[in-house]
Amino acid sequence: MALETEHRRDELLEMLWRLGEYHTLDLPSLREHDPEGIYEGYLREFSGNGVIRMEGERIHLTPQGLARAEGVVRRHRLAERLLVDVLGHSPADVEQNACEFEHILAPELVDAICTLLGHPQSCPHGIAIPAGRCCIEARATVCSVVIPLTQLEKGRETTIAFLNTQDSGRLNKLMAMGLVPGARIRLTQLYPAIVVELNNSQIAFEESFGNVIRVWRNEG
Repeated sequence: MALETEHRRDELLEMLWRLGEYHTLDLPSLREHDPEGIYEGYLREFSGNGVIRMEGERIHLTPQGLARAEGVVRRHRLAERLLVDVLGHSPADVEQNACEFEHILAPELVDAICTLLGHPQSCPHGIAIPAGRCCIEARATVCSVVIPLTQLEKGRETTIAFLNTQDSGRLNKLMAMGLVPGARIRLTQLYPAIVVELNNSQIAFEESFGNVIRVWRNEG
């Protein structure tokens, strides 16, 4: 029961954040998304413990509330990216799994997943992912452990981690060439076309496909 209660709190924080993104953070909007009043009791709790501040029907997340809501939303949207980019789920089918996944991610795992994915700025639905400390540090000093193939040194051998595209045409072309997650490749040429070795065969393709293919940086 305690775990379910905590999940309800997280769900309400995420709902409030989303309503704020659309500039309708008020009671009528909340009730429209919560017609059965499941979260009303938690709203009163949040009002009493400093997570939100009420002004009539307007709801304001306090600095404490913003920080908590941002963390929940960040976990959820990174979980969506992981499910789509690495595990191959359709963006339309990840919501429920992401909801379950977000509740079990420890803070250190969130940053590790973010780094693995190359610090994505938006979820599979195009909505911004709140930046974490790892994102801010990465912009100045830290390289992702997974990089686009175009950033790999020529002559290096590595493994494809995932394909970073929602374009089914590109995805099908890459898969037809055998360029799928887990495939072991060696980069032999970057210009004028990218050429890789795969299973003793040479495969050539344009640079834009190289940006889609994400590989492990430190292998080889």
